[in-house]
Amino acid sequence: MFPSLTKPEGMSGAPTGGTQFFFFLAVPTMLGAAVYNLYKNRAIISVDDATMIAIGFVVAFICALFVVRTLVGFVSRHGFGVFAWYRIVIGSLALVLLVLAR
Repeated sequence: MFPSLTKPEGMSGAPTGGTQFFFFLAVPTMLGAAVYNLYKNRAIISVDDATMIAIGFVVAFICALFVVRTLVGFVSRHGFGVFAWYRIVIGSLALVLLVLAR
């Protein structure tokens, strides 16, 4: 449907190439969101909070490296099929729980 989104030009047919591409594409987006969030909340953030923000940044970066490496490894071994069904099942379960919670 959208070949440029599912398989970027110049990428190999392997699912890991596209997966890595979209994770790298997310980096500037997340950085922009973080900078905007800090700018928006600048009135309530003090210099004393810089240590906690730095620790949070480092921990989030390490966790993201682990998650991305795990996901790319999983996709390279099993393909996107299992991952897609996992997302569908979890999303459906979340919707059912949301409806039942009302």
